[in-house]
Parts: sequence; structure tokens; C-alpha cells
Amino acid sequence: MNNQNYFNILDFGSSKLRFSVFGGDLKLKYSASKSVEIENNYPNKIEIFNDIIKKAEKKISKHIEDIILTLDTTEMFVVQFSLNKELNSKLNTKKVYQSLILEVRQIINTFYNQYEIIHIIFDKCIIDKNTFYQLPQEIKEIDNIKVDFKLICYPKILLNKLRKNFNENNINISNFLCTSYIKSLSYLQNIDSENISFIEIGLKKTCLISYEKKKLKIFQSIPIGGFHITQDISKIFKITFEEAEKIKRSFYSSDTEFTYQNKNQNDTISVNDILSKNISIDLLKKVILFRIQEIMDLTYKESNKYNFELNFKNSDLFFIGDGSLLFNNNSFHLKDKFEFNALNFYHEKDSQICNSCLIYYLNNHQIPSINKKNQGLFEKFFNYFSK
Repeated sequence: MNNQNYFNILDFGSSKLRFSVFGGDLKLKYSASKSVEIENNYPNKIEIFNDIIKKAEKKISKHIEDIILTLDTTEMFVVQFSLNKELNSKLNTKKVYQSLILEVRQIINTFYNQYEIIHIIFDKCIIDKNTFYQLPQEIKEIDNIKVDFKLICYPKILLNKLRKNFNENNINISNFLCTSYIKSLSYLQNIDSENISFIEIGLKKTCLISYEKKKLKIFQSIPIGGFHITQDISKIFKITFEEAEKIKRSFYSSDTEFTYQNKNQNDTISVNDILSKNISIDLLKKVILFRIQEIMDLTYKESNKYNFELNFKNSDLFFIGDGSLLFNNNSFHLKDKFEFNALNFYHEKDSQICNSCLIYYLNNHQIPSINKKNQGLFEKFFNYFSK
């Protein structure tokens, strides 16, 4: 992938393409992003990406042939299971673990052959009755080992379609990575808390990623996202989807309180081209609030199906993703039965997403180490959940 000492990373989002080129010195050489229409299919998106590539090649004076591609999909499949081995001969940790990884791949290929593994995540292991939360390197002789894994898998039909479409445009995809997971690992290092949950609201999906003592405990998604908020506004107020999207986006830079309580407020919204629709601001806020509440409820209902034992009361919650921009400056009083310690909005830049991918790639599936950043943007969002 590292052609001519460059790392080329594309975040293939549903509503935006983000592309960054990093040099062999790991410094950013080029970065660009482009919004795409929701209805655009893969060939149309790749055509837009080709325009970005031409500008990048001109900037770096190199031809781009290979990319690392990050994406999310509502069709992802997350599975967790354990492998237990009684060894007839003495083997070191590294060799045993490598053999287990091969077995994991064989199991998925045999029983879930419509999926391809994107990430194999080490959870914990028990070696000769001793428990480890990181794979120990110093053990040279093992009699028994049990390893717990979490796997993130994507449909083969989707990945093969992407490979084909990019290959037809002379671009090879060297690696696929899951955007939500990669971003959460990166942001995790910037937050001074052991128990952290992320909710990423995307276009047509929402992901819950929860860590306990910096270890991944939950990774689940539901097929509802920002698209459905816009769709609700469009249907209820009988306006076009484009008009509804403009209204929703106007709240990205507002300072508005969303609550179930009826309050006499003179809230205004600056969407000049559709003010003639005589939309009730109070009703509009409730439409958005109800859908946000549903996203929250369904996300955690899905996690409870798997009997996860996670103490959300001691967990900080961070909203990420473009669909979460509603939480940027606004206050949401949700019916919160999980009693999060704090609710926050994590401000992320397009180049930061690609940088998270680079760090993950270079660390060979290890949690990246990132310098601490100013946390001031989060403070205004603490304690907005009402009981």
C-alpha cells in the first residue's frame, strides 16, 4: 500500500468523502473532503473521488494507485466467541496466538462465509489459569489457553463490489477498516476516563461503542440515523427532503433546548427560504427530540439483547459523527434510564478521521497513542440528561 512512501486513506462515508495523503515521514501532504448526494451510488461516488485524486496527485507529484478504505455499513456483523486449546507440546505465546487467529478465520469462512473479517479484536485470555487483558509476550511455555475475541465483519458482496468499482478506476483497495471502531480507539486516548461510551449517528445507522477500563465491551449498530430525522421533518411538515435537511442543519449552529416540557419560548430559526411554510418551532423541536430518543432507546435495547454487563452510571458518553452535530451547542433533555456520568459532543475534523486510520494501520491493530487535546469543547454538554 505504501507506494512511493505515501499512505493514501479514504473515508468512504455515506454523505461525505474524506481523503488524506501522508508521507513516509507520516506528515500530512494533502487533505480534501467532498459532500455527496445521499442517492449517489458507488460508481458516482468513485467518480467524485477521482476528481479529488487528480488534485492530490498534482499536489504530491505522484501517481496514486493504492488506498486504505474506511467505511461503515448497516450490514456489519459483530460476533464474539472463545477458543480453548489444550496443547500437547510446549509452545510460546506468539505461535499459539497466530494459530488461533488462523482458526478464527477458518471458523468465519466455514460458518459465516458470506462475511469477511475486518477486525479481529483481542478481549482477554486465560493461560494456565491466569487471566490476562493484554496478550503476554513473556510466556514461552503454555499447556492450556483460552482466548476471547470480538470480530467486526462486513458482507463479502459489499466489499467485492467496492473492489471491482475501484479497480475499474485503476485504484486498488489494500485494506478495509471500520470507521466507527477506528475513530473510537483514537478518541479514547484523548479522554481522561476509563469507562467511555461513544454514539456515532451516521446517515442511516447509529453505532454504540462502549469501553470499560479502556477495553471494548460493546460494539452494536441499528439501521436508524440522521436521514430518518430529516425524513420525519419532511413528512410531518409536508416539505421536500432538501428543505427538511436545511431546517435540521440550521440547528447545528443554534443554542436550543429540546425538552418534553411545554415552554413559552420565542425560539427562532434562520432558514429564510422556507419561512413561508409557517412551521411551528415547538413542534419541530419535538419531532427531532422524539426521533433522537428513539435512536437512544433502540441502541441500548440492542445492546441488552446480548446481556452485556456494563455500568453506564460510571460512563461518560460522547456523541460523534455528522448526525451528532445536533448536540454541538444544543441541550437535549432525554429520558435517560442509564444514568450516564456526563453527555458530551466530540468535535472531530475530517483530517483527524483519516489520521486515526493511519495510526491504527501503522500500529498493526493496536490501540493508537495520541497526544492529549483541550477538552473545553465538552464542558457545556455535561449533565444534560434529565431523569
